[in-house]
Amino acid sequence: MIPSHWFRRIVLVLFFMEVGGGILWVATRLAPDPAYKPFMQTVAGLIFLFGFYASAPLAARFLAPVASTDGPLQRRLAGVLASMPVGSPVYLYDHADQQANTVGLGQHHSRIYLTSGLVRRLSDPGLRGVIAHEESHVAERHILGTFAYASCFTLGSYGTNNNTVFLAGFLIFLALRRYFEYRADAGAAARVGKADALAALHELHEIYPSRPWHRWISVLTAYPTLPMRIRALETGRMTLV
Repeated sequence: MIPSHWFRRIVLVLFFMEVGGGILWVATRLAPDPAYKPFMQTVAGLIFLFGFYASAPLAARFLAPVASTDGPLQRRLAGVLASMPVGSPVYLYDHADQQANTVGLGQHHSRIYLTSGLVRRLSDPGLRGVIAHEESHVAERHILGTFAYASCFTLGSYGTNNNTVFLAGFLIFLALRRYFEYRADAGAAARVGKADALAALHELHEIYPSRPWHRWISVLTAYPTLPMRIRALETGRMTLV
């Protein structure tokens, strides 16, 4: 979820909870026989997943309804965008958090969101690297891939009804997310050069420092640590754990 005012975040979470609960209730009521309820609940889960991912651009507009009015910052961002290949709209909005996010299932519906806090903190090469990273997520359809795997995971969990399979599938999902991060870093290097991509990672590591032991718990997260990403980009060898 992109950074926003706490009230808007709560409203959005409650909205999705209500929608998800409503879809589940309708699907359960439509089951012709109690034996079909698990199947209908799985269908409800797939419908909710699609709605969640497909509505992300609308949710992002709700979370960040007003573009930044900082003229110098907008002009600086425009200059950076003019110096690199970007296909997706880039939206700058005011927020103290230092984050970049991409939303949208398809390439033609994707949008990149940058907080003013992040743009102020990064150098121009670092900003190019961050934007190129997000654009690589779009170009390689990583969000669509995440949705596709999540859908298969939902179906597989229903079909097997096995806790071990569920756990294995979830760990594979996290590994896939980490792989997409490595791929986006490599894509950023191809778009704007390895120097800018590495500048982005080093500057982000200054913002979000990690300790050496963090890599050993990265298997339980959707993101590799920044030192792991830096090493992978420098050596061309990624690690999923």
